[in-house]
Amino acid sequence: MTFVLGLTGSIATGKSTVSRYFMAQGIPVVDADLIAREVVAPRTPGLEALVSHFGEGILTNDKELNRQALGQIVFSDKRKRAELDNLLEPFLRTGIKEGITAYVQTGVPLVVADIPLLFEKNYQEGMDGIMVVYLPEEVQLARLMKRDNLTLQQAQARISSQLSIEKKRQLADVVIDNSGTIAETQQQVLTWLNQGDKKSDLTVK
Repeated sequence: MTFVLGLTGSIATGKSTVSRYFMAQGIPVVDADLIAREVVAPRTPGLEALVSHFGEGILTNDKELNRQALGQIVFSDKRKRAELDNLLEPFLRTGIKEGITAYVQTGVPLVVADIPLLFEKNYQEGMDGIMVVYLPEEVQLARLMKRDNLTLQQAQARISSQLSIEKKRQLADVVIDNSGTIAETQQQVLTWLNQGDKKSDLTVK
């Protein structure tokens, strides 16, 4: 029986570090960010839906998605950003589900679904357990400002666009504290992996 683990966090909390560690351990990972790029590849229904809604101005000369042009449309307008999310959500959800199913059919014991907006988009219902990569909010803010060279106000705006990391921590089955070293974070993941029956060990935090 395959255990499906939903992996999430918030911006700059280190989810990608944990995702890469799972892959390094040979555990299959369904990457929602990768699927999000695939569903808007040339000649896909996802890209056709975007062009139908936003116009051909979002395409390059090679008929690929011009992410910069699309970004200029949606990131300054919350309504248009919501329209973008709503257009792509069915394609993204289908891609994630198909990716998980493909691994489950191979009989692997564990598959990780790496989904940044797992709680925000209600993906938790299809998971056997949820792992949240956590940082205290003040550390998250400082890391985001340094990583992306943002002002305090810019960083706070990006963080506030997602469900708070404290709320996600409360909703998690497993919490990985990423406020220490990478080695310490990896050890927490390895400890969880070595616990055996995941369904009976989800309370470990």
